[in-house]
Amino acid sequence: MSWKRGAYPEYTLEDAVAVLFLLKSPTGRKTISEVLGLGEGSVRTLLKKLSGLELITSAQRGHFLNEKGMELLERLSSSFSEVSKVGTIEGLPAYALVVRNPPEFKSIDLRDEAIRFFARGAMILVVKDGEPVFPEDGRPLRETMKELADNVSSSLELGEGDLIVITWAADEANAMKSAYHVALHLKGEEIPEEIKSLVR
Repeated sequence: MSWKRGAYPEYTLEDAVAVLFLLKSPTGRKTISEVLGLGEGSVRTLLKKLSGLELITSAQRGHFLNEKGMELLERLSSSFSEVSKVGTIEGLPAYALVVRNPPEFKSIDLRDEAIRFFARGAMILVVKDGEPVFPEDGRPLRETMKELADNVSSSLELGEGDLIVITWAADEANAMKSAYHVALHLKGEEIPEEIKSLVR
């Protein structure tokens, strides 16, 4: 049987980032598996790696970030926020996050990235005068989708010039992870080495 390849972790950098945000409060392996659509074996591997880096504490009520883990999450959060559910678009679950101090970007490229990562669609906005607007023409989101604009403003901390990524997909897990994918595509170089090491 020695010819068989070892069990390869079936998770991505997007999963690792999502898990870090999830572990702000105690979360069980089963919940992580359900939220991210990952097999329990993959979740076990990921948690083992986090434990090896001394980033999490495991207790009866689940796994959670310790002080060192929270410091790492703070560093990550200076690049982009946790995803937040902002309703549905085209009848599909939609999630949004904020990318802080975004580099130059082309909206169409970022939408393509999201779709490459299982999103059905994506919307790229920027914050201008505290409002989410379309970067191409400065049109406020609330002119066409008032409820979505309200949800985005109430669930995310918006800073002037921030970029907002909204993605929607056939299931919650892919909607969340495609938003993280766009954020990682933009801010990959700023991601702490410890987080990158989780997928090696």
